[in-house]
Amino acid sequence: MKIRGNQQMLREINKSLLLNLIYLHGPISRVELARLTKLSPTTVSVLVEETIKEGIIHETGTTGSGVGRKMTMLNINAENGYVIGIDLSRESSRFMMLNLRGDIVRTETMDCFIGEDALREKLPLAIDHFLNQQNINHDFIKWMGLAVPGIIDEEQKTIIGSKYLKVRNFPIKTNLSERFNIPIHIVNDIEAAGFAERFSGAAKGKSTIVYILIDYGTGAGFVMNNQIYRGATSQAGRIGDFHPYGIDALYQRLIVDYQDKLIEGDKEATIEKFTQLALDGIEPYTEDMNSIIHKVAKYCGNVIQLLNPEQLILSGWIAANEMLAKRLTELIHEYEDGSENPTPVNTSHWKDEGPAIGAATLGLYEMFKTKTVR
Repeated sequence: MKIRGNQQMLREINKSLLLNLIYLHGPISRVELARLTKLSPTTVSVLVEETIKEGIIHETGTTGSGVGRKMTMLNINAENGYVIGIDLSRESSRFMMLNLRGDIVRTETMDCFIGEDALREKLPLAIDHFLNQQNINHDFIKWMGLAVPGIIDEEQKTIIGSKYLKVRNFPIKTNLSERFNIPIHIVNDIEAAGFAERFSGAAKGKSTIVYILIDYGTGAGFVMNNQIYRGATSQAGRIGDFHPYGIDALYQRLIVDYQDKLIEGDKEATIEKFTQLALDGIEPYTEDMNSIIHKVAKYCGNVIQLLNPEQLILSGWIAANEMLAKRLTELIHEYEDGSENPTPVNTSHWKDEGPAIGAATLGLYEMFKTKTVR
C-alpha cells in the first residue's frame, strides 16, 4: 500500500511539473518537456495524454520544416476553465473572470457591499448575476477568490475585522460556500494586489518585495523569499500614519480645508485636481502635497533599509500621476540614505485591477504550480 501510495505521489508530482512547464513555456513539445524534466519520453507521453484527456492542455499544431520529423506542440487549453476574482476594497466592487492563460474575459463593476447584511445577502446575488452573464457551465469555474480589506483569520475563512466593510468576525467563506459549489478562497486585498504584481505585473520574477497601497485602503504588503509575511498576529503592514491619506479621509479634509475650490463631483476627481494644482506649483496645495509625500517617502525609505527588498511597488492614487510618482520615487531614494545602488521603485502594473487580478490568479498559481513532497 505504501509503495503504491509513493508511486501515485511521484506520478502527481511529475504531472504537476509538466503542467507547470507547459503553462510557463507553452507551446512546447513532448521532446522539450523530456529534456527539461529529465523524465523518460515514455513517462512524458503517458502523463501528457492523461492531462489532454482531462482537458487542461491540448495540442496546438506542429513545428519544424524539411524532411525531419515534425514535433507536436502542447499548450494550456485556455477556454476549458476559468477563475474569478472579486475585489471588495473599493466604492465600486470589481468582478473579473480570467481564462486558464490568465487573459481577462470579462470585467464588471458593481456597488460596494458594506456591512454584514450586504455581504450575507447582496454579495451572493451579485455573484449569481455575474456568473449568469457568462453563459458558461458553472463546472468550468475552477476558483473564486475574494480580495477583502481588513484582517483575515489564519484559515482564511473569516474577516476578523474590516473598518471599510464595517464587519467583525464575519464568516464570509462559510456563507458563500453554502451557496456556490465552487472552490472559494479569501485573501487580503493588499496581498492579492501584491501577488498580481509578482505573478504577471511589475514585480514578475522577484522574490522579495514591498507593496505600498494608498487608495481607499492604505497599508503595505511584504513578500520575503517568495513567502508572504503577515506577522505574529497577521497584522503586518498596518500603517496608521497613512490613514489620513486614504481617499475617504483625504477627501473629507480637502473639502473642509479648501471648501468648494477643489470639489469636482467625486472623491477621486477632487484628489486628481488637488494633485495637479500641487504639481503646478500653486500654493497652498504644493506645500500640502509635499508634506504628504515626504511622510510617505520617509516610511518607504525606512522599510527599504530594514528589509532590503529587490523592489518596492507604489499603488493607488499616490502613484496614478506620473509626475507625482517620479517625485515620490526621488524622495524615497533620498530617505534610503544615499545608497550607491538605490532599490528600484515602480508603480503598479495592474493599478485598480490589482486586487481582483490577484485574487483570480492565485487560482492559476495553485493549479499550475509544481507539487512537492509534504
